Formats: sequence, structure tokens, C-alpha cells
Amino acid sequence: MARRSKLAERSSAIVAQAAAGLPVVVLVGRANVGKSTLFNRIVRRRRAIVSPVAGTTRDLNLGRATHGEREFMVVDSGGLELYAAHPATERAVAEALQAVAAADVVVFVVDGREGVISADAEALELVRETGRPTLVAVNKIDNAGQSAAAADAYALGAADVVCVSAAHGLGVDDLLDAIAARLPRREVEPEARPDLRVALIGRPNVGKSSLLNRLAGFERAIVDDRPGTTRDPVDVRLNAGGRDVLLIDTAGIRRPTRIEENLEQFSVGRAIETIRRAEVLILVIDASEGVTDQDARLARLVESNDRAMVIVCNKWDVAARAGKRVPVFVRDAYDRHPFLEFAPMLFTSAITGDGVDRIIPAAARAGEAWRAAFQTAHLNRILAEALAATDPPLIGRRRLRLMYVTQTGNAPPRFTFFANVERDIPVHYVRFLENRFREALALANVGTPIRLEFRRTGRSWAESRERSGESSDAARPRPSQTRR
Repeated sequence: MARRSKLAERSSAIVAQAAAGLPVVVLVGRANVGKSTLFNRIVRRRRAIVSPVAGTTRDLNLGRATHGEREFMVVDSGGLELYAAHPATERAVAEALQAVAAADVVVFVVDGREGVISADAEALELVRETGRPTLVAVNKIDNAGQSAAAADAYALGAADVVCVSAAHGLGVDDLLDAIAARLPRREVEPEARPDLRVALIGRPNVGKSSLLNRLAGFERAIVDDRPGTTRDPVDVRLNAGGRDVLLIDTAGIRRPTRIEENLEQFSVGRAIETIRRAEVLILVIDASEGVTDQDARLARLVESNDRAMVIVCNKWDVAARAGKRVPVFVRDAYDRHPFLEFAPMLFTSAITGDGVDRIIPAAARAGEAWRAAFQTAHLNRILAEALAATDPPLIGRRRLRLMYVTQTGNAPPRFTFFANVERDIPVHYVRFLENRFREALALANVGTPIRLEFRRTGRSWAESRERSGESSDAARPRPSQTRR
């Protein structure tokens, strides 16, 4: 009983927090009747993973939708498999029913090809007990000849039945008309863009969902010891230190050779898409195992997508009991993977809560550095100090001459050096410049990559400023770029 009460509180908190005053529409029904396909059609993007595997959706999936002048929150729920024995499926069923209790309109989805079966009738009866306004959507009706399947739905005692094909979009506008007609009128402020978009990524079972729940203050994501519990990305909005933060949990990402099922491939593909959606990535690793090769591959993926990153070494309580120490752990990680030095490391335990409160502030600092802009005069003072400290190298038979530098972009910071040579600049000298600029600009070990580009010119900074109007951008040679 206590477990059910806790699930009820969890589901209600998820829906209320995400809806922010919007009317709520919940999609329910047995597994594999097409709820996730319908959800994606209503929110007009591929938000939920769609798979022929029954029980793909576990956590509640939420998204804003509009129809005409009406805006509302849509909730995709797990299948109502009332006699399931799998713990994760049981929790998904309990959450779906509690989401129904918080809904303004319920859309009960049935499979028009398979027809209505006794499990549909039993699930619909549970939904009706909540007293929420309910529509029945007969899905997978791909042509007019199949509409006779609606008769089975009327046999359930449903007064409002709409035939749809979520896969092809047929009948969806009629369904949305019916939903909009039943939504209550509420004054709702437009959704504000978050100040920061942060995503948790990592291998399976490193504690991402547990960290999300800690940060959210309630159980937003289902947590299970079995790897692969999280499938769809899970979003939650937080207010941390006056910042509006969108926090995203993702499916665990294994090496491609170990991805055995199509469903896992879909989950991993969606997790990789989330990297591009976020601004700061929290790479969660299992501290008891150290930084593995797959952790390093994920870090490379983040860095190659120009995103900021913070490394969270979770399960540190376990690692500490095994005799590991923070200074040695950090030194060994950076020695083995030097490219990780741009990202700070935090040490946490999602079980005890230790260190979790430092995650969002660290992500915010990384996000600020990622967006940072700097004055050209300040950059050229740093360059002058670097040139005074170390002579530029010879490239072939020519001494590299760096005339001036300017910032040509941010997110992440991008610096273009104008020089007499633009190619074959030694890696060790590029790294020297990067380190000098990171230290001088307070970008060292804060979490943002920086990009150094080199463009050939024969003029100094002062000469270039005087003659800046004489040449067009189109005539300038394209820069070579070094990714750091």
C-alpha cells in the first residue's frame, strides 16, 4: 500500500511539474497498440521511441502540443498490462493509472487490426473508475474499409470513438478536435526557454536515473538494477540557484558491438540525438570501475559535437570503501585520457546524496564558459605574452609569425589566429596556445572545449584594422581548424 501511495505521488508530481498549469491529455491502453506513435504525431516530432516490442515505453513521456488555439500537455504512458509479473512493467502500469487520475482528458487507445479483446475491456474499466472524461481511439485504421473495427469499441460502452491511423496521420485531426472540445479553459503563460539544457549520459547502470531523481527531488525516472531500464529520454525542469534548468536523462550507451537488440539501438540513437539537444553534458561514470574505454568514447562524442561537459564519478561510496582516493583517481584518469583535462570531475553517490548538490552549479559554470565572449584587445595581450614566453616554431624553413587573434564564435569559444602560415602547425605549439588562453581566460578545467583556427595573412592587427574595409569576406581564404 505504501509502495502504491509513493508511486501515486511520483506520477502526480511528474505530471503537475511538467504541465505548469496546462490541461493534461493522457494516452493509455495495452502495450503495442500505437500510443507512442500517436504521441509523436500529436506533438509533431519523434519524441517517444516506437518499436514493435511490447512494453517499450516505461517512464512517462511528456510533451507540449497545440491544436488550433488550444495548447495542452500530452502524456504517453506504459502499456496497461494488468497481469504482468515484471517489476518494471508493474511500476509502469501503476504510473499510467495515476497519470490518468491527474488528466483532464484520457485517450484510451485500442488496436483496430487486432480488435477489442477482454484485456481492453478490463483496462478501460479501471480508467473509467477515475471519473476522467475518456475518448476511445481505434488505431491502425489505415483505410475506410477497416472502420468497421470501431463497432467493437462501441461494444465497450464508449460514447466517443474516433478511428485513426497514427502511422499515417489519418483521423488524427478529428481526434484532436474531440480532445480540444473537452479541455478546460485555463490562462497559461507561454513556456519559457530554459536558461540551461543539461543531459545525463553514460554507460548502462552507472546511476544516471538515480542522480536525476536526486536532483529533481522526486522519482521522475524508474530505477532498476537491470541495465537498460531507461529507454525514452526523460525531461525534468529544475530551478537551481535562480536558473531554469532542463535536465534530461538518457538510455545507457554501450559499445556498438554489444548492442544486441533493435530496441536498444533505438534507445542509443535517441540518446545520441540528445547530446546535440543539450548544451552541457553530464558524463556519469561508475567510479568503482574507473574511466573505461567506453566512457572515453562517449567523452569524445560530446567533445566532437562542440558541447560542454562535466564528468560525474558516481558510486564513490563504493569506490572509497575499495580504497580509492580522489587525487590518485583524477591523476590516473587525466594521464590515461589527456583530452579529458578540459572537463572537471565531481565525486558523488546517488544513494547517499553526497556531492549531488555540486552537479548543477558545475554545469552552470560550464555553460557560461561555453557561451563566453572576449574582447579582441584582451585576446591580443594574451597572445603577446605567449609569444614573449616561447618563440613560435619553425614550419618547414619559415618561422611561424602570429600577427593577431580574434574571437570568431562561441558555444564553444572559437579563436582565429592570423599568421603567415595556416597549415602544419605543430600539435605541441597549438596545445601551448590553448593552455595559455585557457589560464588567462579562466577556461581551464571548467568544462568547455575551445577551438583554435589559423588563417594566413600578411598584415598585423593594427594594419588589418586600418584596412578592414578594403577586402571582402568572400575573398578571404578558409581557415584551417584545430579541435581541442
